[in-house]
Amino acid sequence: MNKEFIPYELALELKQLGFHEPCFKYTYTGDTGNNVNIPCEVVPSSAKNYNEDDLCVSTPTYSQAFRWFREKHNMPSKIEATFEHETPNQYHYFYQIMTDDFIGGDGVRLKWTYEEAELSCLKQLIEIAKTK
Repeated sequence: MNKEFIPYELALELKQLGFHEPCFKYTYTGDTGNNVNIPCEVVPSSAKNYNEDDLCVSTPTYSQAFRWFREKHNMPSKIEATFEHETPNQYHYFYQIMTDDFIGGDGVRLKWTYEEAELSCLKQLIEIAKTK
């Protein structure tokens, strides 16, 4: 189930970009009782916008993050498979981001797994949103 949630570092960047949606998971960044500020992942019993708390970072699923970019930033994206002719039954994945001023990927569009393409696409969406 953890594969469904984006990494903490990207969740933090989304918070800084204004992501304020209910999530089923968050990271607590305050004192965990040992006087050490180590991020602590928490899975609560209900969804909530944990980004309202300065010491919490909501952790959305990939689906939530991509939906947020589509709806709030008008930045749709897609991930597709392409067949590799040199190695039978081998697929590579690439992503595409469609905005008014940007169409494409990060220059290294072919990824070995869907998860690599998904992560790379989300990172690129964050970078584009930072410049807008």
